[in-house]
Amino acid sequence: MSKDMKNVNNWHWVDKNCINWAKTYFEEHLSNVSVEKNGNSVTTKKVTSVEGDVDVNQRKGKIITIFDVAITLTFEGKTANGTEVTGKIEIPEVAHDTDADDYVFDVSIDSDNSTKQPIRDLIRTDLSAALRKKLVAFAKDLIQTHGKDVQVDSDFSRPSTPKPAATTTTTTSTSSMKSASSTSTSSGGGAAGGPAVNTTTLSDTIEFQAPASDIYNVLLDETKVAVWSRSKASIEPKVGAKFSLFGGTITGEIQALEKDKKIVQSWRINSWPAGHYSTVTMELDQGTSSTVLKVKQAGVPIGEEDLTRRNWNNFYWTEIKRTFGYVILSMTSSKLVVAEEITTSQKASSSLSSSSSSSSRKEDRTRRRRRHKTKTRRAGSGSGAGGMVMGAGFVALAAFVVGLCYGLIL
Repeated sequence: MSKDMKNVNNWHWVDKNCINWAKTYFEEHLSNVSVEKNGNSVTTKKVTSVEGDVDVNQRKGKIITIFDVAITLTFEGKTANGTEVTGKIEIPEVAHDTDADDYVFDVSIDSDNSTKQPIRDLIRTDLSAALRKKLVAFAKDLIQTHGKDVQVDSDFSRPSTPKPAATTTTTTSTSSMKSASSTSTSSGGGAAGGPAVNTTTLSDTIEFQAPASDIYNVLLDETKVAVWSRSKASIEPKVGAKFSLFGGTITGEIQALEKDKKIVQSWRINSWPAGHYSTVTMELDQGTSSTVLKVKQAGVPIGEEDLTRRNWNNFYWTEIKRTFGYVILSMTSSKLVVAEEITTSQKASSSLSSSSSSSSRKEDRTRRRRRHKTKTRRAGSGSGAGGMVMGAGFVALAAFVVGLCYGLIL
């Protein structure tokens, strides 16, 4: 494939998995890092584990790095009094959205005792500072090494955005989000002087085995959003409140709210034309055993449909399912496709449906009690008659014995 055929104008989304390169990079840069202070010394020896994801992406001429890895390395040290120390350092999260000051270094010392404490202190102060400098350089080196593989132009900093497509009628169907309306033209999402943008409308329907109140809170509660998005989030359930998700990749403003029923918000991806926002309307319809979420997104730029669908499906619905255990059912052509069975959500839904049949269960219990009482009365009558017969026989037998004894005496 020629250079021009690879990705004309850098318009399409391109990504590259760089985890193997990252493992080699960390082995080279984090091994043999030494510090010394007050006669105490420590040196990192070997990177034993690099687990996670490292990707380089390109969209519309912009290079994006997305990585989140956990690193484990061993070290050797010696205290001022000659005590040799070995152990390991675990860095649980090195991510594209983590500040250097937030890196955590968990130190484990073999056969730990108080004489080895100076080495632990040296790692936490001086060695961790040296490792932070190495980690900070990773994102830049990642782009410099692999950016050219996902972008045609060697000038990574220069965006290359094609002219908007001519206004046409677009109808696109997929297994999830689907284009539903004819193309329209907007100007910067209402921003004065913004570029004209040809747009379309996407729609989707997802069924959750959970109450509507749960889904409403999962989408608007800042703590819960941070959990399922696995990133810093700024959002609150208040009309006029601005929100920012995924480190600023998704931004917008809450425009209307109807508790547990409806959410309307302006919404954009940072790769869209500057100042352009779509309008997302989410409607919650709670049934007896599940909640249906209907999503309509008006104002999606032409050419951004696939990326937008992937963002909703991969980073919203799938992550909510994984985090909170809700079953997600994709509704396509009036057919439900079950994605996964989660027993915890079924318990929640069963509590919703139990109320509808409680009256019939009460009637059944009443009928059973009546039958039981009838059987008890009948059984009691039989046992009483039997008791009377047995009592009469006992009296006759006693009279016979007395009479016999009396005859013998005479």
